[in-house]
Amino acid sequence: MVSVRHSSCVKFCAPVLGALVFAIFVLLASGPARAQTGVGDGQAQTPDALATRQQMLLDVMLATPDDLDTAFEYAMVSSLLGDYEAAISTLERMLIYAPGLPRVQLELGVLYFRLGSRETAKFYFQEAVNSPNVPAEVEARVQAYLTTISEQEDPADFRAAVVTGVRYQTNANAAPGSRRVDLNGGTFLLDDTATGQADTNAFLAGRVQGSYDLGLQGDLLEADLVFYSARYADIVRLDTALAELTLGPSINLERIDWDNSRLSLYAVAAGVRLNHANYNGALGFGARIVSEITPVMLLDAKAEWRRRWYNDTAEFPTVSDRNGSFWRLAATLSRQMSPAVTVRALLLADFEETKQEWTQSWEVGGGIGATVQFASPIEKLRQPWSLDLEAGYIYRSYEGPDPLVDPVLAQEDQEGWFRAGLSVPLRNDFAIGFTGEFRRQHSNYDLATYSNTSALISLTKTF
Repeated sequence: MVSVRHSSCVKFCAPVLGALVFAIFVLLASGPARAQTGVGDGQAQTPDALATRQQMLLDVMLATPDDLDTAFEYAMVSSLLGDYEAAISTLERMLIYAPGLPRVQLELGVLYFRLGSRETAKFYFQEAVNSPNVPAEVEARVQAYLTTISEQEDPADFRAAVVTGVRYQTNANAAPGSRRVDLNGGTFLLDDTATGQADTNAFLAGRVQGSYDLGLQGDLLEADLVFYSARYADIVRLDTALAELTLGPSINLERIDWDNSRLSLYAVAAGVRLNHANYNGALGFGARIVSEITPVMLLDAKAEWRRRWYNDTAEFPTVSDRNGSFWRLAATLSRQMSPAVTVRALLLADFEETKQEWTQSWEVGGGIGATVQFASPIEKLRQPWSLDLEAGYIYRSYEGPDPLVDPVLAQEDQEGWFRAGLSVPLRNDFAIGFTGEFRRQHSNYDLATYSNTSALISLTKTF
């Protein structure tokens, strides 16, 4: 039996995971490495080549300390290598030989800004624009940085988005499409209420994010609240309400020469109500890394652990058997192919620990997606529209057979989906969205095989 399950997994998982690995390889290969930025001649250089160039320039600088061109190039190469201290000391020494150079003062301001020393950065920026005959491009860059610093000097930041809408599903209860199912070697007819039922629900969802600058080289204290509530027209036992709060520090990784990257460590508290009764609660912690690998490539990855408690009710009398730990890994790698097109690859895995082996499971999967922006076809709506496409696959395996379904074979699920969404901004902070999705789950347990098609219209307000 094990060989049958293994071959099934290989048959369905291998092509999908292979495609995901290929997509990630393409994304990585199509983006230049951050350190491979040329200096002076505009040619791409490897870190080893930059280090060699840095040493050569240092030798020249030591021999001719008043050679400002060499010193400036040495500072720029050092900056590319993440050696900010060497770059700063060199530029400050240049100002001793030639005071009041706007470009040198600008670069010093940029370096101190990267290190999170906003006051020192502001000093050099202001010195640059106060110099006589400031080049226009230097003044423009200084003003952009001063605007950013002014925004950052308020230690508290707040953002929010609220979404409301209506969703129609052909199989809202994710139940089999056929009444005839196999259980323990026999064929049974399900009651009509146990098969897939169409329904419509109205929902309200939102996200509130707050951060406070700790004044430690760009480190923040972040809080993130997500909430969702849905009410169904017919299947009221699916009425749902949930909330999740995460809280913890976000560390600026530029202090270890990892530019444009942050590490967040956070605690998690979550709760779910189902059919107007408490369903489950969870406490846990997680870690998240967001890194701009290159100016056009972004990595967003997180790992979480939660302890979950379920509450038995008249509608769900045995869900407390699912009490246990839950581990989850998720990563998204996105790349901006052009100003209008961004593509992404998704990878995920999780493990759910429960009291009964037939409800304990692990899963692995991923997907690919793209977002395309285009000019509004309606003259009065000036903001660009965006089309988002995503396809994905998940393989799920349970630890042991369910004695009520099959005494030998454990459950295996293979779930796939395709989603398309159109976002139409009505103004800068208000948009209407249209989303369609098809989801199919195939399982060796008839009770877990289903298809669902949904259509959604939503309104989003950002603050």
